[in-house]
Amino acid sequence: MTQQTPPPASRFQRVLSYIVAALVVVSLVCIAAILIGSAVGGMPQQGSGQGIWPVVFLFPLIALPIAFILLVTLIVVTGRQRSRAAKQAQAAAGAKGRR
Repeated sequence: MTQQTPPPASRFQRVLSYIVAALVVVSLVCIAAILIGSAVGGMPQQGSGQGIWPVVFLFPLIALPIAFILLVTLIVVTGRQRSRAAKQAQAAAGAKGRR
């Protein structure tokens, strides 16, 4: 059996994976800031809507579902690319066998 290497990731796949990673990391930082801010009492009136706290509260609520949807999209795109590559490899092996 021959050793098959997976096809290289396209630019779209790399960009999509970096976007997913960035959204998840920033969301986790926001969640940590909420936990730390509420523990030390640093949030104005415990999140009364002043300063940057509304953004810190809202960002994970929006970014995590978007990251999940983009992750599913990345899995589908990668699966389609690998399926296409497998079909091409199978067609090439079938053409060699007929010779």
